[in-house]
Amino acid sequence: MSHRKSIAILASFLLFAGLIACGTTATTTKVATPPARGSTPTPTVEATQTPIVAAIGDTLIWNDINVTLLKVSKIAPDEFTQPKSGHQFIVVHLKIVNKGTAEVDYNPFDFHVKSGSGNITDEECCLPSTYTANNMLDSGKLSPGGSVVGDIGFQVTKGDHAAELTWQPDILGNAGENGWNLGL
Repeated sequence: MSHRKSIAILASFLLFAGLIACGTTATTTKVATPPARGSTPTPTVEATQTPIVAAIGDTLIWNDINVTLLKVSKIAPDEFTQPKSGHQFIVVHLKIVNKGTAEVDYNPFDFHVKSGSGNITDEECCLPSTYTANNMLDSGKLSPGGSVVGDIGFQVTKGDHAAELTWQPDILGNAGENGWNLGL
């Protein structure tokens, strides 16, 4: 009896995991966002299991969460905070919008930098004093219709024209799948 119970529990777990995986897949679509009067349209792309590399200004969508990379700025080091040899500091400026009907979490740990050689790194914990915007993105929740705008700092290799900001909204996803070319 114990053996059958173990098999039933394992089968239930596999079925549940399969349902979760099926519920988090999406299809790749480009969505035309109607432009505001006097502005240009913002392209949007839904995240999928096929890697997407968007451009600065584009919006990625996953489960009604819209994230737009608004801007990338290089930050000069100061006398105390220096980047690794051959690297530079950057700050990405993002906007996250909850277009769904339920509360959602957001976190700077969902974002990484992927170098042209495929090295994926986390955010920079301590930026130099030359970063003066005082707008670092913290973690939190967004109610339906809510939005937040903030910055995340990273170190990137100088001259890496293939460097990307990646977004991993699902802990089961890969950190380097979907993102934006940083335009460095």
